[in-house]
Order: sequence, then C-alpha cells, then structure tokens
Amino acid sequence: MPDSLYAGAGGASDLHRSPRRPRRVAPPIVLRFALCFLPLVAAAPASATPAPRLQALLKAARIAVAGQVTAITPYDDDRAAVVTVGVDEVFKGTVPAGPPKLVSLAELHEGVSRPPLPADARGLFFLRPAPRTSFLTRTLPAGSYDELLPDFGAFIAADSPAEFTRQRGILQRIVKGISGAGLDAAAARTLTFDLLACDNPILVEDGAAGVADLKQPLSDDETQALQTALLRTELPERVRLALVRSVGDAKLSALAPTLRKIDAPPPVMEAAWRALDAMGDGLPQQALEERLASRTGSTRAAALRELLRRDGVSAIAAVGPLTISDPDPEVRRAGIDGLGELKRPEGLPPLAQAFAGNTTELRQAAARAIVAIGGEQAVSTLERLATTGPQDSQRYAVVVLMLIDDPHKTAVVERLGKTHPDEHIRRLITQGPEAHD
Repeated sequence: MPDSLYAGAGGASDLHRSPRRPRRVAPPIVLRFALCFLPLVAAAPASATPAPRLQALLKAARIAVAGQVTAITPYDDDRAAVVTVGVDEVFKGTVPAGPPKLVSLAELHEGVSRPPLPADARGLFFLRPAPRTSFLTRTLPAGSYDELLPDFGAFIAADSPAEFTRQRGILQRIVKGISGAGLDAAAARTLTFDLLACDNPILVEDGAAGVADLKQPLSDDETQALQTALLRTELPERVRLALVRSVGDAKLSALAPTLRKIDAPPPVMEAAWRALDAMGDGLPQQALEERLASRTGSTRAAALRELLRRDGVSAIAAVGPLTISDPDPEVRRAGIDGLGELKRPEGLPPLAQAFAGNTTELRQAAARAIVAIGGEQAVSTLERLATTGPQDSQRYAVVVLMLIDDPHKTAVVERLGKTHPDEHIRRLITQGPEAHD
C-alpha cells in the first residue's frame, strides 16, 4: 500500500498570501502541543494511553468523521478545489444534517506539500475550519468550508470496506476512552494489536507505539500478530523501524526468531540486530562476520556498524580491511564513521590508510574521524600523512593539523614548516592558506 500520509499543508495565516505564490508549510504545532497533554487523557493512573497520534488528532480537530470523497470541483484553473465528503459517522463535532450528511473541504493546490485528496478516497478525516481568505472568498462559492488539519495523518485512507470498518471501530473505542476514564490495560492491549493489524501504515505505526508497553508473556495469538507485523515488507521503512525498536524495548524474547529472519532493508535488519542485543540474544560473531562478505554493500555496511557498536576495539581487525579497500564507497564511509565514533587510538591505522587512498569526500570523513579520536597519537598520525602519500593528501593533512584544537600540534606544525620537502606546503604553513596557490 502506498504511504499516503497527506503531511501538513500550512496554517490559516499562510492563506493570506497570494494564491499564485508557494505557501510556506507550517510546522505541526497542534500535534506536538496535543501530545504533551496525552497523559491527561486517562483519569485513572492504571489506564494506558495507546494510539498517541489518533488521540492527538482527535483533540486538535474541530470535526472528526469517517467518510468518503463523493465529488471534487476545481476552481481557478485547479488552483483550489471544493472536496465533498459523504459522512458515514461523526466522532467529534457536528456536520450539516442530511440525508446525506456532507462536509465541504476547501483545498489549495499551489505551493502545498500535502497531495490533493483523490477521488473516492475513503477513511478517517480530521478537520478544522478553513480560513476566510480573500482568495478563497473570491474563488469558491459562498458557503462554510473546513480543511484537513495540517498534521501528519490528518487523513487516514482505507483501501477496502473491511479496513474502513476496522478504522471506525478503532476510533469509536478511542473516543469512548477519551470521554470516560480512559482505557484499562486490557482494552489498551487489544487496541494495540488491532492497530497493528490495519492496512494503513499510519495506524500500524500508532500501534507500534503501544508495543513497548506490553508485558510478558504474550499469548500465541499476540505472538503471531507481532510476527506478521514485523515481516510486512510493504510497510514503509519508518514504520518497520518503529515496530522493531518497540519489540526490542519491550524485550519480547518470543519474537527473537522473527527478528533473525529480517534481512532487508539494511536499516531494518540492523535495528533487528540491536533489538536482539537488547534481549541478550544477539547474533553470533560468526553470523555477523559472514555478512561482512555479503555481495550487497549495504549489508556489509550494516554488519560493520553492528560489529563496531557491539564489540568495539576487538572488531577493528575484521572491519579495518573494508574501511580501507571495500569497492563500495558507502561501506568505506560506514567504517570511517564507525571508527571515529569509537574514539579509540586503535582505529588510527586503518583511518590513516583510508585518508591517503580515497576520494576528497571520504578523505574529509577520515580527517573528522582522526580528529574525533584526538590526542598525541592522532597528531602523530596526521604528521605522517603530511609527509607520505599523494601530494594533495599531504596538503590536506597539513591543513587539518593547522586547524585542529590540540596542544600537541604546535611543535609538529613548526617542524613541518621548516623541514617539509615540498616548498608549496612549507609556504602554506608559514604564510597561511591565503598565500598558497
């Protein structure tokens, strides 16, 4: 399913600008503000707060409905449109009495980041009054209009009647919980798994937020539901990462076999390895080293990062060769950055080789890693690089030495200014970059 997010379309004040000029997208302040108050939803301390995004959208919206787009009427060469939504259920606010019950949405098509609502779109709509700008007043027929909230997920699409029914049931329970004493732990747990079973990735991600609060043991049905969700390859990477991290945070060891099955995309695979580590059930050393020999560069990079993160200095012998000479520059970059983050002098030898034998971009990354390690050994490494290897590499090593904030550099720079065999580099040191050709 496509990741239909309909992300923010700007606040009311933006519509006072000329309609022919791009609008600046307003940050989703309402959603962030509402999230701050989510703990107040439940009156009882034992009550849980699942589905944080849906709850925040409900709080921010003036009207929340389930319905379907029945008509789209463009105006002013499709710079604006009136979108008519047939309402099946009202969760918050009031809509004009039917039949049929309809709400009219004002939609701007210039300079917005949210795509227009498609014809026949069906799902959940979270609305606020549309601004009364001169452009809308002049362009649209007289009437009262609403618009989607600018927040992420303000329209949640349902691609089938069954999904539409599921969405309505979920929102009914959330509304009931907000209007009463919240949802007790059992109801919140059930809601979390119902969200995870949804087709729309926005709702799955909202369900992932509740996974970290699950307590062991899981029932067989719950285990199966999480296994299915973790292996849904059609979900956006962002959502899969949220699921994997939540399982790791909750230390749901029953899901360890499923986490080991995740082998793509590399960021999700890497998150699965970290979740396994959090459970005390990380991949064996041999399994990670085998992935260092993968034909896929992104897999090699992920294994390299995991080995450095998990094993530290003892991993340098395995990852050093990839940092120096892997055919994929992204793998070399992962090794360079990982050694820099390690901040141990044992990482300086492979970084020195990566510095001397790489492109300008990777040489700069290696320089940053060497500086991050710092200390007398890092300065000595840069001194060697300043007198060996390609001439452009030597010049750059000298520049790095001149710029770093390290007391060990002073004597080294002075010595190089007198003894370096290259006249241009000596002049660079003694007269500064401005005098160097």
